[in-house]
Amino acid sequence: MPILFFNNATDAATRDDVHINPAAVRFVEAALENKLGHTNIHVLGYKVSGIRVTEQIATVLASLPGLVQATRHYHAGEPAMGASTLFVAPHNLSFIRPNVPKDPTFWILRFTDESELRIVGPLPQGL
Repeated sequence: MPILFFNNATDAATRDDVHINPAAVRFVEAALENKLGHTNIHVLGYKVSGIRVTEQIATVLASLPGLVQATRHYHAGEPAMGASTLFVAPHNLSFIRPNVPKDPTFWILRFTDESELRIVGPLPQGL
């Protein structure tokens, strides 16, 4: 199993390497413009804001084949800059369930580390 190498974005003046097991990735998303780095990589067991890296999301996605594109659901409404596009690793999901009878329907993704993520419906192809 290859380990992926990225540059950590926690301190923009320092180029620290981040070593990530690709099998442990839950999902990937582009970082917000007001945050450090270009991409957030969310891995199993790391339930906070993800690992911010300096590489563009296209570069990270090229290293992680098989991710499924989805749109994040927000309980408090979509932020002014728009909803975040996520790329989910289906192999790390425990189960998926709809939040019904809410309208519009959104889906709750539960990962093997017991973390959850909400995405808007309809359920994307591949999940």
